[in-house]
Amino acid sequence: MPKLNRDKNIFSKKKKKRLPIWFLLLGLLAIPFFLIKPAAPAEMPAPAGFTVVASPLPTYTPLPLPTYTPLPYPTGVHGGRIIFTCTRGDYNQICMVNRDGTGLLQVTHDNINHYYPAFSPQGEAIIYASNQSLGTFDLYLLVLSTSQSVELTHEIGNVFSPDFSPDGEKIIFINRAEGEPTALWIMDKNGENPHLLYGGPNYAGPNTLVSAAWAPDGRTIALAMSENQLFEYEIFLLDTQSDEPPRRVTYGLLGITGSVDWSPDGRFLLVSAGPPLDKDIFRYEIETGIMTRFTAGGNNNSAVYSPDGEFIVFNSLRNNDQADLYLMRADGSDLQQITENSEPDWQAQWEP
Repeated sequence: MPKLNRDKNIFSKKKKKRLPIWFLLLGLLAIPFFLIKPAAPAEMPAPAGFTVVASPLPTYTPLPLPTYTPLPYPTGVHGGRIIFTCTRGDYNQICMVNRDGTGLLQVTHDNINHYYPAFSPQGEAIIYASNQSLGTFDLYLLVLSTSQSVELTHEIGNVFSPDFSPDGEKIIFINRAEGEPTALWIMDKNGENPHLLYGGPNYAGPNTLVSAAWAPDGRTIALAMSENQLFEYEIFLLDTQSDEPPRRVTYGLLGITGSVDWSPDGRFLLVSAGPPLDKDIFRYEIETGIMTRFTAGGNNNSAVYSPDGEFIVFNSLRNNDQADLYLMRADGSDLQQITENSEPDWQAQWEP
């Protein structure tokens, strides 16, 4: 019987192949790399002089509406500008000029007539008579900063020679209502409540009363008024706080015209008088009654004081019968011509 080989076990499994030990060690070393979070990439610094700033979302802010600020009229040391009636073509207009003759400005350009300009006490507006209704003359207020014209009276007669009270609250003017003699009227500064202030003498001529000027005291009004014949005037003083009739103050001075003006201190009146076509400027001292003549020849009229009382402006025909404006000192010296136009310049008034 054959001998069994007992060294060989027919029931044993085949021996498995094992991983090398170095491979296991390499796997253990790799585990930390999977567990560690990768670091954020480092920011690169901006180059010197270059900074990037995040821009905010754009916003819209509407621009404010443009505003209009009118340029002020130039003001001089002796009352700034002078306003006057200037005949241009077929119509009378309103013009202004500096006291030295520069800056001539035509204010109105209408195909109608404008007369008797006068400044408001603050100088922001002028008042004048105009026949814009193409009928009777009415008073209008022109605001210089806006060029806005406001009608103050409406067909209450033929009105002219307006003058503001010193406080600017009232306006006096000459009016000839239909069927009535020429008389002195008064109204509020806005044109309200126009009414008769003084009816004048009992004389129905067309030129009974031709001009009025408010005294600096705000109480007295000087009137150029005919007493007993046409085109011959005397100067009267009306006390608005008295029931007495106006007091006549001029005597013996022939040929007084319709112009009259107060000195700023209330001591003097300027009048024009003399033979026809040869009028001169006179100063009347109210306290003493003394008359002083300031011009000699030239046919002069409508003299008015500057606001400081140092100068007098008037119109004259001394330049070959051409009506121009002239300036002189308050004593009649230092005569200067300030306008020169082939058409008439007249009825001057000073800017306050």
